[in-house]
Amino acid sequence: MMKVFMERAVLFLHAFPLNSDMYCHQFEALEKEGIPYVAVDYPGFGKERSFPSDYTIETLTDLIIGKIKDLGIKKLIPVGDSMGGYIMFDIWRRYPEIVDGLVFVSTRAEADTEEAKQSRYATIEKIQKEGKDFLIDFMLEAQTSPATKKYTEKMEKLKCMMKQATEEGIIKALKALADRPDNTGLLPSINVPTLVVAGKDDEKVTPPEVVRKIADGIPGAQFVEIENSAHLPPFENPEGFNAVIIKFIKDLWSG
Repeated sequence: MMKVFMERAVLFLHAFPLNSDMYCHQFEALEKEGIPYVAVDYPGFGKERSFPSDYTIETLTDLIIGKIKDLGIKKLIPVGDSMGGYIMFDIWRRYPEIVDGLVFVSTRAEADTEEAKQSRYATIEKIQKEGKDFLIDFMLEAQTSPATKKYTEKMEKLKCMMKQATEEGIIKALKALADRPDNTGLLPSINVPTLVVAGKDDEKVTPPEVVRKIADGIPGAQFVEIENSAHLPPFENPEGFNAVIIKFIKDLWSG
């Protein structure tokens, strides 16, 4: 989904194993405010076909920036949840000139530990043997807050998004995640306005104290916790999330 009206736009980068529809509430809110945006699906997720070979986070960055440039967009405010945050770090590392500001959501700067890498590859082996359903069940449980779990409709929408991911797409993304670089050394170099958002109830994936390290490492960064959300604040508590990011965007682009 793409809504572009000028040479700058908000770029939405989704979490694993979802797709750009996780930002449906942000699309509506930004359209009401007249704020242009772009949202992409990664290969094998949502409406995007799987990539023909294994790929890296850098490959994804280049694909996304290529689309951005084709649309004539010169400046971005990337908003990235989880895996989306890893792509944001690479955008800043290699394409800083296109970045007006950054919104990191429920993500971390550190690379995978050896244990985490082994866990991802064990998951790949299990998917190859049993399919993806076990992973989707696990992610639904791990990524959502107690408040979200009370809403059957929300949980069903998340499950539907996850089920759109192909097994091939999931496997290739897991490899890219396992092999991503450590970005902690990049933090002090970030000199654009930065908002860092954590889900207050995220206990299993990216707890607030982990996410806060990003804000602590970036000069002048803002840190916000969103109530009634875990790993997916834009979808779990869109009202709270939208209020924070719309103010950030307006303050940045009206100055």
